[in-house]
Amino acid sequence: MTTRSKDTYDYIIVGAGSAGCVLANRLSADQKKSVLVLEAGVKDSNPLIHIPAGTAKIWNDPKYNWSYLSEPEPFMNNRQIYHPRGKILGGSSSINMTAYVRGNGGDYDRWGQMGLTDWTYEKVLPYFKKSENYLSERNDYHGDNGPLKTALSPTEDAIFDSYIAAGKALGYPHQPDFNGVEQEGLSRMQFTTAEGRRQSTAVTFLHPALSRNNLEAITGAHVQRVVFDGIKATGVEYIKGGQKFTVNATKEVILSGGTYNSAQTLLLSGVGPADHLVEHGISVVADRMNVGQNLQDHTCVLVEYERKSASKFQKNLRYDRLVLNMLRAQFLKSGPAAEPLGFGTGFVKSRTELALPDIQILFRLFSMQAHEWFPLLRKPGPSGVGFLSCFLRPESRGSVSLGSNSPGDAPKIINNFFSTEMDRKTMREGFKISRSLATNASFSEHLGIEMLPGDAVQSDDEIDGFIRETANTVFHPIGTCRMGIDEGSVVDPQLNVRGCKNLRVVDASVMPDLTGGNINAPVIMIAEKAADYILGFK
Repeated sequence: MTTRSKDTYDYIIVGAGSAGCVLANRLSADQKKSVLVLEAGVKDSNPLIHIPAGTAKIWNDPKYNWSYLSEPEPFMNNRQIYHPRGKILGGSSSINMTAYVRGNGGDYDRWGQMGLTDWTYEKVLPYFKKSENYLSERNDYHGDNGPLKTALSPTEDAIFDSYIAAGKALGYPHQPDFNGVEQEGLSRMQFTTAEGRRQSTAVTFLHPALSRNNLEAITGAHVQRVVFDGIKATGVEYIKGGQKFTVNATKEVILSGGTYNSAQTLLLSGVGPADHLVEHGISVVADRMNVGQNLQDHTCVLVEYERKSASKFQKNLRYDRLVLNMLRAQFLKSGPAAEPLGFGTGFVKSRTELALPDIQILFRLFSMQAHEWFPLLRKPGPSGVGFLSCFLRPESRGSVSLGSNSPGDAPKIINNFFSTEMDRKTMREGFKISRSLATNASFSEHLGIEMLPGDAVQSDDEIDGFIRETANTVFHPIGTCRMGIDEGSVVDPQLNVRGCKNLRVVDASVMPDLTGGNINAPVIMIAEKAADYILGFK
């Protein structure tokens, strides 16, 4: 996984993230096809990457994370928003919170109404099932033979019953399977954590396939640009260890670097708005005005409450217990450190007339101020719980562009969050829903005072101010290489880059708009479907 064996392959995949690892597995299944995967990041060899609780230790490490920052956001008090992205085999599936959420079936039917008739829910459901091996109670909506093990949160805590009861009191049903027949309601989260280990796409798709003689993967290989002969992609140029290499593709170059990096690579390669490329001294291969446009993400705001009842999470943050639990997770694949950090979720409507839920609630069993502790050495942080309300279908649109023509420089990211009145109103309603849940009588034995933001924030203006000052994203960027049937789309419905030959984009950047929930599962589905397009199975 360090050097390549030859100069020419059938397929070159740029990026070994959630999509790239799936493609590597599926394309190399045909032993007659040679496949090279180039990943700028490192191997996933650190044990903390595979232990679910290890996320907290590796999340902010620049060795594993691109750690992008947005430009100052004009509607968020000019704050720069943190945008983590995995820089490692498995990409963000190796550092995320492992939520497995497909989105609402209505999201894909909406894509069908845009003319993407091969991307309706009926057409994509088989690809979700193809990837999955669901270990909890199965039904016709789940797969049982795929490489990706998924399961409900195994964490036991009496507070979950109060969460469900509070929801029912407010008219939100208990939804046992939000990836099944219906999405709406409050639920336990489903995770790509199973049998004590994170199920990243590197673990489930890439590593099992690397024994094939026709598949190679190189880490530490930062792709500089796609190489073209006219408008035909013929290979890529990359840097490894300070040395520049060129490698050729006889069939296709496939960009799977994610919403930020795939757009940046297209621009650096001369595919994008001509005036922007010329401004940076880049020769124009294809004048595609919407490369880097249509950026979307799920914004969220956090409300936290003091926990009065006993918290196993807080108890297990004591240093000696933490060490023992991490050892238990490493060697026995059991115990609290072997369980995902997330817990509950929910999909609700901010307005009753909506067709689909537009707010996702993430309910977690800890405060952001929690930390390791030990008697006499360090006091524990506050024992609390958090309610994140996430807006699922914002109107605001941003962009990814070049700050320079150097591939080593980060792209310029501007989100324009909260630029519309509808977005501001819906985030405000999501905040109020979180408060209504937490202050319901069902939580009376478990929850105390509101720690964040506290009683001082009451009016709509005060809530809006708190959101502008504290809101973040849940790290679901999509859309900068939008697929569509119109000439303005960046890729066509089979994910071919318009205006080019032998070049595709396969990752979250091709999504035309946001699905209702976390996006790792949709990205895996997109890669599964793309593999069939590439291999001619569709």
